[in-house]
Amino acid sequence: MSRDNFKLAKTILITGFGVFISYAINFLLTPYITDNVGIEAYGFVSIAKTAVSYAEIITVALTTFVVRYISISYHKGNMQEAGEYYSSSVLGCILLPGVVFAGALPLILNMEHLLKIPVNLVFSVKILFILVFLNFVFTTIITPLSVGSYIKNRLDLLGTVNILSYLCDAAILIILFFNFEPVIWFLGIGSLSASIVKLAGNLVLKNKLTPNLHFKKSFASFKKVWQMMSNGIWQSVNSVGNVLNSGLDLIVSNLMLSGVETGEISVTKTIVIMFSMLYQVVFQPFQPHMLKSYSTGDMDLFIKDTSKAMKICGYFSNAAFAGFVALGPLYYRLWLPSQNTGLLYMLTMVNISISITEGISHPMYYISTLALKKRMPCIITVLGGAANTLGMYFLLKYTNLGPYAIVLTTAVIMTLINLIFTPIYAAYCIHVKVLKFYKVIIPHIISSALMTAVFKAAVGIIKPHSWLTLIFCAFIMAGAGAVIHAVIMDFKGVAGYIRRTFF
Repeated sequence: MSRDNFKLAKTILITGFGVFISYAINFLLTPYITDNVGIEAYGFVSIAKTAVSYAEIITVALTTFVVRYISISYHKGNMQEAGEYYSSSVLGCILLPGVVFAGALPLILNMEHLLKIPVNLVFSVKILFILVFLNFVFTTIITPLSVGSYIKNRLDLLGTVNILSYLCDAAILIILFFNFEPVIWFLGIGSLSASIVKLAGNLVLKNKLTPNLHFKKSFASFKKVWQMMSNGIWQSVNSVGNVLNSGLDLIVSNLMLSGVETGEISVTKTIVIMFSMLYQVVFQPFQPHMLKSYSTGDMDLFIKDTSKAMKICGYFSNAAFAGFVALGPLYYRLWLPSQNTGLLYMLTMVNISISITEGISHPMYYISTLALKKRMPCIITVLGGAANTLGMYFLLKYTNLGPYAIVLTTAVIMTLINLIFTPIYAAYCIHVKVLKFYKVIIPHIISSALMTAVFKAAVGIIKPHSWLTLIFCAFIMAGAGAVIHAVIMDFKGVAGYIRRTFF
C-alpha cells in the first residue's frame, strides 16, 4: 500500500470511528428518550436542527469557500494573501453567526406562536432551540480554524479531535439523562460541549500544522470577507434549495400531520443523517488531494483523484443501503420494539433510496465549488426544492399517503438531479466528456442492485434474530460488498490481477 493510500485509509478509519461514536449516542439514547420523554417531544430535536439549517443559509455564503481560498493561496506560496483570507474569515465567522443568533432569539422566545407545541413542552423546546443556535455559532467559528488540517492533509488528526468531541457529548448526556429528570434540551448541552472541544482542538491543530498562518487584526478586512461571500452567495441560494428539498419536511409534518407521525419521521431522519455523515467521512479525506491537484492545473491527475473518490464513496453508500434493505426490519424491531417498526422501516427505505446516487455524487458536487461555478447547481437545487415542496403539499392535501408524502417527493427529485444534472455539469466545469463520470456511475448502480440482491439472500439463509447475529451479518456483508463492488467497478483490473496471480 502506498503512503498516500495508507494515509487515506487511516483517515477514513479514524473519522469513521468518530461517526460510529456519534451513531452509538443516537442509537442508545433514542429509545430512552422516546420511552421517557415521548416520540412527540423527540420530533422537536430534528425540528431545531432543521431551523439551524435555515440560519446556515446566511453563513454558508462565507464558510463554503474559506478553506478553498486560504488553501490555494497557501499552496501557491502567497503567505500574505493566505493570512489575509484567514484573518478575514475568522472575523466574518464570529460576527455573522452572532448577528444571526441575535435575530433568531426573539423568534425562539415566541416559538409557541409559530409551531404546534404541547403546553408541557414549551419551555423545554425553547431552551433546546437556544442551545442549538448557540452551538451553530461555535460550529461556524470552527470553519477557518480547520484549514491547517486541510492544507497539510492531516484530516486523521481532525478526525481524532472529532472523536474526543463525540466522547465529550456522550459523557455529558450520560451524566445528565441518568442523574436528572430527562428533558430534551439536555441534547443541546451535549452538542454545545462537543463543539467547544472541536473549536479548541482545531485551534491547536491549526497552530501546530500551519504556525505561519495566524490571525492579524491588520490583515482582516471586510473586502476579503465580501470577496469570499460574493462567490458563496450562490451556495446560500443552494441552501435555500436544500431547505425546500429536505429542510421543510418536519415543519410541514408539524403543521399538517399528527405529533406522533412527525416524531416517526424524525426518528427515520436519524438514519438519514448517519448516511449523510458516512458520505462526508469517506469523501472528506479526498478533498485535500482534489484541492491540490486542481490548484496545480493537472487535470489528468484531478480526474484520477475524482474517479477514485467516486468509486470508494460509492462502495460505502452501496454497502450501507443494501445492508439496511436486508437488515432494516430486524434493526427496528430490536431497536424500537414499542414503536410502529414496519412504518419506520418503509419511511427509512424511501428516505435512504437517495443514497444510491448521493454517495457517489459528493466528489462531483465538489468540482463546482473548486471551479467557482455554483450558479447553475444552485438554480437547479432551488427549482427541485420548489417542486418538492409543492409536491409534498399536494400529496398531503389530496391523497392518503400521510407521512410517505413527506419523504417520497424528496427521494424522486434528488435522485433525478444526481443522475442527470450533477455529472453533466461537473464535466462542463472542467471541460471533459461527461462519459468519464457515467463510466463510474453506471457500474456503481449495477453494484448497488447486485449487493442488495445478495444481502437479501444472505439474510434469508442466515436468518439473524438478535443484535449479535445482526452484527455478524453486517460484517459478512461489508466484506462481500467490497468484493462485489471491486469486481463490478474495475472488472478488467480484477480479472488481470487474478490472471497474473494464479495463472
